[in-house]
Amino acid sequence: MRWISVQEAILFQKQVVAETGGSIGVLDEGKLEAALLRPLQVVFGYDPFPTPALKVAALIESIITTHPFLDGNKRTAMRIGLALLEYNFPQKHIASDADIEDIAIGVANKTITLLDVVQWLEELYCCSEPSSVECDPSDIDF
Repeated sequence: MRWISVQEAILFQKQVVAETGGSIGVLDEGKLEAALLRPLQVVFGYDPFPTPALKVAALIESIITTHPFLDGNKRTAMRIGLALLEYNFPQKHIASDADIEDIAIGVANKTITLLDVVQWLEELYCCSEPSSVECDPSDIDF
């Protein structure tokens, strides 16, 4: 599964903020890097996020909850997550802006769980099977 680099995430944030308003920039690059790497962690051979939907949901949750950007964290998290699934699972499934906003706000308010996000992503992209291609953090350009 293709993943995203810190530089690409920063470009996503710039695009989101340019389109929707706010301040461009990274508040904490360490938090951004940690948010991007969390879904790729394997502990003693155990992958806590074995499916693409779990990986993307963990990424979305991490960006929203750690606030690595100056502005647009929820919008950027959702844009990155959906872009990753669209890239890796190119079926054309379109989520409504209202659904995207509801998910992002729910994650931020902790009224929507990681598993709720996974279910929503799987319904959109049919990506519940374990990833057939490893997400190798060493391939990511930090």
